[in-house]
Amino acid sequence: MTTDGQPFGWDTTTVADAYRDRDMRLAEQLVFPAVLRRLAGRAGPGRLALDIGCGTGAVAARLVNAGEWEVQGLDPSAGMLGIARADRPHPRVSYRLFDGRSLDWLADGSVDAAVCCLVYCTDPDDGRLAALTAEIRRVLRPGAPYLLADLNPAATGVAFSTLRHGEPGAVYRDGDTVPTLLRLRDGTMMTSTTYYRSLDRYRRFLADAGFPSPTVELPTLPSGSPDASAVPAELRTAPYMILATHA
Repeated sequence: MTTDGQPFGWDTTTVADAYRDRDMRLAEQLVFPAVLRRLAGRAGPGRLALDIGCGTGAVAARLVNAGEWEVQGLDPSAGMLGIARADRPHPRVSYRLFDGRSLDWLADGSVDAAVCCLVYCTDPDDGRLAALTAEIRRVLRPGAPYLLADLNPAATGVAFSTLRHGEPGAVYRDGDTVPTLLRLRDGTMMTSTTYYRSLDRYRRFLADAGFPSPTVELPTLPSGSPDASAVPAELRTAPYMILATHA
């Protein structure tokens, strides 16, 4: 599927269907292992993990298969959740529609881990993201981890094998709209929109919600990776960043 003209928004049925076919190789190599590694040893019977902005359920499925988590996958897109329920059902995963801001069905200090992958970049509303970050802090147990994975703001304009966020040479400021190309599994590209925020802005979201300063991981493909010769950018530049903090 190739799009031209206006980019898709993230909450449409068309995007949900296209996202189902997204080429996820880079996220599978760089984001998912890092997230699971940081949660290693924390799972157990009855322990609850949130996959916030779960989309089609890729992270929720990995969480529940990596340990004895009870997982709630949350997303504001009914289309994405429909695909998650169809493609990645599991007795310990529940998928729930939410407004992107409130976790009001969860009690204070009732959650053992929270993961939010590639969500902040899709929301233009700083107020909604600030409210969501504060809610995540509220529901986490003391010491429980929060892992926020997103596009690396230092990598705008770089052409990776499965994505490019931003035009080469363009300079973006906090809140700017960024045209984003995503590769589908059939090799065609879809265009959508993300929103630029600097690393300092992410840190402010966390600090304002009461989280400690995060560690920042910028994973790249190792030398000798099968994909490295085709796309050398992924050896030297991190497409994604992972911010790790805790309640």
